[in-house]
Amino acid sequence: MDQTRHFHHQATLPAILILLLATIGLLFYGIYHYADQTTLPSGAAQSSIGVLLEEASASKLKQLQKSGISFVYLKATGDTEAEVKLVKQTKLAYGIMVNVDSQTSASQQVAKVEKQVKSFGRLPILLDTGQSDLDASGLTRLSEMAKLLQAKMPKQEVMVNASRSYAGLMPKGIKFLATSQKAPSRLKYCFWQYTSKGHVAATGFSHYTMYAYLGTNQQYKQKYGQLTQ
Repeated sequence: MDQTRHFHHQATLPAILILLLATIGLLFYGIYHYADQTTLPSGAAQSSIGVLLEEASASKLKQLQKSGISFVYLKATGDTEAEVKLVKQTKLAYGIMVNVDSQTSASQQVAKVEKQVKSFGRLPILLDTGQSDLDASGLTRLSEMAKLLQAKMPKQEVMVNASRSYAGLMPKGIKFLATSQKAPSRLKYCFWQYTSKGHVAATGFSHYTMYAYLGTNQQYKQKYGQLTQ
């Protein structure tokens, strides 16, 4: 059987080939320009976005600022104070993220953080258990640590990575971090972790955990500092 009979129109095969080549071309174009793009949130203020840093360096902080990042979260470790000094040399606002261990007492963990960190920045202290679905022990520890930090640092905001539906279990005044795929309510959440696999222009292909402030740009400036774009 003549194989050309499979195509009812002479233009069908060329059209398919052209479409295939165009698709491949767009793919290569996207890969080539990936390093020039920053993963932005959908439905939130794009000027006030930030990242979680595993470790901070002067060059990386400058790249982040140049790429329009406005704030960074630093993990509470023995190196945090050195990293804070580097951040203070930039226009970036900063905050401290504390990994919460549900198996260790709240008082022990807070005491450890106080030894590691002296300057907590203007952003809320972020308490994060690393659990996608919080269990009873995780919720209890978040609540206990939030209450202790509020008592020790009454002028410092504290935020928990937890659903606003758990507000009744948390101390009054606690902020909440949303992790939903869609933009959350600005009335219920303070910040939004909109991706854990984000990219920031000119910083390579690292996967960043990225945040967006859910208020207006003016509110951000009043509470946390200047924007970088």
